[in-house]
Amino acid sequence: MTRRVNIKDVAQRAGVSISTVSRVLNETDYPVKPETRAKVLEATKELGFKPNDLARGLLSSRTRIIGLIIPDISNPYYPELSLGVESTASEHGYSVVFCNTGRDAERLEQYVDVLLQKRADGIILAGGGTQTKQVSQVLSDFDLAVALIGRHNLPFPSVQIDNRTAAREATSHLLELGHRRVAFISGPLNLTSVQDRLAGYQEAMVEHGIEHDSRLIREGDFGVQSGYSAAMALLKGQPRPTAIFAANDRMATSVISAAIDLGLRVPEDLSVVGFDNTVLASQVRPSLTTVSVPAYEMGSAAMKLLIDTLSGKKCPQVVWLSTELVIRQSTGPPSEGDQSEVHTIEKKGER
Repeated sequence: MTRRVNIKDVAQRAGVSISTVSRVLNETDYPVKPETRAKVLEATKELGFKPNDLARGLLSSRTRIIGLIIPDISNPYYPELSLGVESTASEHGYSVVFCNTGRDAERLEQYVDVLLQKRADGIILAGGGTQTKQVSQVLSDFDLAVALIGRHNLPFPSVQIDNRTAAREATSHLLELGHRRVAFISGPLNLTSVQDRLAGYQEAMVEHGIEHDSRLIREGDFGVQSGYSAAMALLKGQPRPTAIFAANDRMATSVISAAIDLGLRVPEDLSVVGFDNTVLASQVRPSLTTVSVPAYEMGSAAMKLLIDTLSGKKCPQVVWLSTELVIRQSTGPPSEGDQSEVHTIEKKGER
């Protein structure tokens, strides 16, 4: 068998000491002349030397491993976000370990423990929520970088969108089309992102003079079946809503399925709006009006936050990214005679 090239071989080829090779390959702060660095890198390339990641980690106290913890890999939003993290990590010489919790708090704690044991340099927590409270102290006690995607009650820098404003804009779109009975299907209400989307929906209803009706709000779990069940319950009620805003695209496409199964036309009998603008939104028919969330960019921005933190740079506490309402085929004005009677809030100075 051919002997594996080692760091001593690289030192001999470059005509430098082993310690100099180590300093160059581990990117230490020790000053190395540019021409010497170039010799080492050239020798490494010529010999096909690939440093052992674990050995490099032991020398530099860095493993160049990042843990990405996501709540639901089956949701099309998270693979896109993960690609953003992985692409930026790879550009900077980091490897990513993907951890899917299934929104299970116990599994979240287990993954954090595993990543700490593996000496990960940092962790990215994706998906806004309150279920991360129990790991806050654990993360704070260890010397590793942490970045968040979404709104959390944790003392680490984060990448966020304004869920509240985005939901208010989506609901206002339906109200401005003439709908008055607009229903909302949420995700799990213990999640901060869902709480913000619900608040945005409610604010839009109040702004347009629509009195609160709790019967128009149903809690889902971001899954296909929950969206379908919630839509069925809403559409079989009397008077039925003429529009439904769902807190993610998977539930919104299920709303369309429920409407079709009940013999309703979209958007003629029912307008539907989703959230995320995943690949589902443009492929379903009718195509789905939805809030576009820059998932890839959010993942990339979180990884950049982590890299800056590891480099000792001062990071902003929150990096805000913009959303956009993408209007497609699933929304339109309500049919004539299909505007159910609703109670409106009497505004000051109006009758």
